[in-house]
Amino acid sequence: MLTKKYSIGKYIGTTVFVTSLTFSPVVAGSVFAQGAPDEDATASETTKEVSSPIVTDHSNLILAGNRGEAVTNVQSALNDHGYDLESDGIFGPKTDNAVRDFQQANSLLIDGIVGPETKKALSITSGTEEEQLIISEAPEQQTKSTTVSTSSDIVEIAESVVGSPYQFGGTTPAGFDSSGFINYVFEQAGIPLDRTHAGMWENNGTHVDTPSPGDVVFFENTYQEGVSHSGIYIGNNQMIHAGTEETGVEVTSLDYNYWQSRYIGAKSFQ
Repeated sequence: MLTKKYSIGKYIGTTVFVTSLTFSPVVAGSVFAQGAPDEDATASETTKEVSSPIVTDHSNLILAGNRGEAVTNVQSALNDHGYDLESDGIFGPKTDNAVRDFQQANSLLIDGIVGPETKKALSITSGTEEEQLIISEAPEQQTKSTTVSTSSDIVEIAESVVGSPYQFGGTTPAGFDSSGFINYVFEQAGIPLDRTHAGMWENNGTHVDTPSPGDVVFFENTYQEGVSHSGIYIGNNQMIHAGTEETGVEVTSLDYNYWQSRYIGAKSFQ
């Protein structure tokens, strides 16, 4: 069984959740996942992608939460560049992820917003897109609405980057460290988090007794003392995490003694 240890400050006590199934190792090296030394990383090594700003004029911008023909045009243009999106006119996590990947590949500002430069790179002609776009809330409300994601969204985004390499200080599919991976997944879902495992454990979300898919499971004393690693729980006592240079982002079982002995609890960030 996996024992939760609240070993920091006010979180004192012991809770247990019982594992009902035993799984064979996905990658043998996963039991030695080190996490990234994000607590001591330099500013340049931990620089995050630029978060979507709060904008006051949406007339020429297409962004997460929008619906309509303008979004369909963006999805079709992305598909012309090799992406595989459903042209449903809904700017959800998959479209946001594709926009950011496209922006990165074309040396654009990585903000998930389809503005003039991204439209130009996608060969989208500006015109009456504002008339085709449905913005269901006021701008300040819309930013809040993009933070509402389902557990399946979180798991889907995490699964989409399985196989990405491990990179110290990395926060993109080109290379992740352990907390950079968690930050990336939730940022794609519109949920900003602290950069470090310790910060997320201390400041973000809500503690849960038993993790559900989409929650984050935390571990201590991996590559350093204290809260030092986490992964996204996907059910069946498994998680997705950024492990080592050898494993990259992988699926692994929480039945390993390594994880059992270092587990301290789980949090929901939704």
